[in-house]
Amino acid sequence: MNNLLSNAFKFTPEYGNVSVLAWCEGNCLRIDVEDTGTGMDKETLNHIFEPFYQAESDVKNVGTGVGLTLVKRIMDALNGEVTVESTVGKGTTFHLSIPIRNQVKHSVANTKISNTALIPESEPMPADDENGDDQCRLLIIEDNRDIAAYIGSQFVGSYAVSYAANGVEGLAKAQKLVPDLIITDLMMSGMDGLEVCRQVRGNIIINHIPIIIVTARITEEERIRGLEAGADAYLTKPFNADELRTRVEKLLDGRRLLREKYACPVTESKEGEEQDAAQLSDADLHFLSKVTDAVNMHLNRNKEINVPSIASTVCMSNSQFYRKLVALTGYRPSAYIQRIKIQKAKSLLDGNPQMSFTEVAERCGFDAYPNFVRAFKNVMGVTPTEYRKRGDI
Repeated sequence: MNNLLSNAFKFTPEYGNVSVLAWCEGNCLRIDVEDTGTGMDKETLNHIFEPFYQAESDVKNVGTGVGLTLVKRIMDALNGEVTVESTVGKGTTFHLSIPIRNQVKHSVANTKISNTALIPESEPMPADDENGDDQCRLLIIEDNRDIAAYIGSQFVGSYAVSYAANGVEGLAKAQKLVPDLIITDLMMSGMDGLEVCRQVRGNIIINHIPIIIVTARITEEERIRGLEAGADAYLTKPFNADELRTRVEKLLDGRRLLREKYACPVTESKEGEEQDAAQLSDADLHFLSKVTDAVNMHLNRNKEINVPSIASTVCMSNSQFYRKLVALTGYRPSAYIQRIKIQKAKSLLDGNPQMSFTEVAERCGFDAYPNFVRAFKNVMGVTPTEYRKRGDI
């Protein structure tokens, strides 16, 4: 009954109906579990009691794990029968017929008993870790609370973990938090794991985030579909906890190495810069290009440059901008903006040997000349004077 009702609740939309009817007929107990949900086509009905069957239909997420297979095996063990009727768009009814074997000697008192229906309280998802932007954050998108809690428990103390109960909520949370990695279930009502991947990869704020898909069944065709949607790795249920942790660590290490490679000091070697940039995806390069253009636009218009103004120009909140830029470059926004300003100063010094250092500092957004010298040396390793002398040689 738990499995049948869970499926009925899962596939019945808001304001739909789920009903249970039980009666005796001869020596059999008969139970009907009926819903007004999405329903199933004939092909799906033919395979509904097969473990891990996934329907190839327009109705999303119609499939089975092991629940309905377990129902069938329990009924077989009781010498009972389970059948199903369903119409796409109208709903599904499961019919149970169970033989009654009553060995009880005493009679049952004919007393009427009244009861009040109680709606069970569903346990909420585990609470999100409320840590700062500097903490490495994982987002777990899973409609089963116990599985979500189990996955999250593997990373307690190492990462900040946030949770979402479905794809829509997960996507909204990903845009708000900009996590370092997403772990999502494949089969969820509403928006499934593949659609989560597509939406993430199509969003400039979060398209850089690695994604692990967790699924009960994976074929080569499904793996290819996942890769096309933008998944970085698959894990098959039931998964090994060590494998899960290793997958997460390897993906985060890969991002970390990419950051370190891309975030090397500005040098005179354009060839080296291009080599580093080539390691990033086109979407990541497009974002960093937008940030550079925004900084240069502010410089050309003599407008004040600060993190909120640049974040607003690229259509992000301060928090989104911070986490995305740190994820891609390893630099805080203020430090990265300073590097763009020094890159412009370097170009001015290379292209205009007669331009004074004070004018270069002003055109690159530095109010005080000493601040310009200090920033230039931090990024380039030499002062502006030493850099120009080296060019003259």
